[in-house]
Amino acid sequence: MFQNLLLTGYELLSALLPFSVFLWVYARHSRKRGAPLSGTELAAMLLFGLYIAAVLYYTGSGTLFDLLRYGFSLRPGQVNLLPFSRQIDWMGYFLNLLLFVPLGAALPFLCREADDWRRVLCAGASLSLLIELSQLLNNRSADVDDILLNTVGALAGYGLYRLVYRLAEGRYVPARRRGQDLLLAAGILFAGHFLLFDELGAAKLLYRF
Repeated sequence: MFQNLLLTGYELLSALLPFSVFLWVYARHSRKRGAPLSGTELAAMLLFGLYIAAVLYYTGSGTLFDLLRYGFSLRPGQVNLLPFSRQIDWMGYFLNLLLFVPLGAALPFLCREADDWRRVLCAGASLSLLIELSQLLNNRSADVDDILLNTVGALAGYGLYRLVYRLAEGRYVPARRRGQDLLLAAGILFAGHFLLFDELGAAKLLYRF
């Protein structure tokens, strides 16, 4: 149990430590520009980082160490490009949809340019595709169903955001940062996990096999 917690903590920290450095530098730079991060913005960015790190953990995103250890080769049936052509797993479908709901709700809250369903759709599909492709590095499968359901989940999250925004009737102002800043933050989270997380190497140290 303790080893499992250490391994999970290592995986999350591989993404969150580089992100924390980025956020510290970003906050200092924003203050120098005369546009300091508010407490709400800082909290929202931290939650966004935790969310992306959790998604990478939950989906088993592949890493550079997987590529170096296993190389890259495709097995028959490892990639499914036909939507809903395999056995239906309703619980799996629901979880894949639910997983990206926070993304669709967070993007327009954090970024003015993302307050558009088409951009949320592109962001959800792009992140899902990136994760699916990375899973080929650790001998997992890539399935178009996951991409479709993740994207629908992101759109559902955006719809939820718009509903809450309308019900609030202007009583709150969402934190708004530039789209490229948010894209950079997401890229650093993914790169940290990709470059720093060595699951098998850490497991060998912890479990001594």
